[in-house]
Amino acid sequence: MSISILADARSGWIYTRTEDNGSRFTLGRIGDLAEKTLACFGINSSTASPDRLDPTVNKVSVLAKANGYFNWVMLNVYPMRQTDPNGLPGDPDAELVDTNLSEIRRVVGKYHPDILFAYGNLIGKRKYLRECLKGIIGILKSMGYDDVLIIKLTKSGNPVHPLYQPKNSKFEKVLLDDLLVRLGSD
Repeated sequence: MSISILADARSGWIYTRTEDNGSRFTLGRIGDLAEKTLACFGINSSTASPDRLDPTVNKVSVLAKANGYFNWVMLNVYPMRQTDPNGLPGDPDAELVDTNLSEIRRVVGKYHPDILFAYGNLIGKRKYLRECLKGIIGILKSMGYDDVLIIKLTKSGNPVHPLYQPKNSKFEKVLLDDLLVRLGSD
């Protein structure tokens, strides 16, 4: 799979996508590596780009700043660009999943961010999304992560999507093992 990586040290943008722009792996601003970095996991990529952020990506940047993070990057459980998660395919593209996991490994290894899960109940839209998330959790655990951040849980027990949360929402820690148990129980 051919991917395009934009890393502009002057502006601080990092942006990784497929050459055809059908999938996005990373979108964020990394300005000072001495400062704290937040990596937020949504469910799937929107059409946002460095020159055209959408409301969700804007909210993530605001929440990051409100919680003391100078740097932030948006990652996703499944990287296909789709403004409506109902439009995701019925079956995953294995090559896309593998590329996404490689990019997650690269970003987490390079920036050592705190991790915010914010995928909401959308995790239930496709069965494979849970499997993709389990793969991500496996990567995080192999890299020494025992817990991640959330804003709060939905009534169904999933980390809330950030869009409709107050801009001063505070993050709280949850254990990855607790999230794995939840994923297996649905």
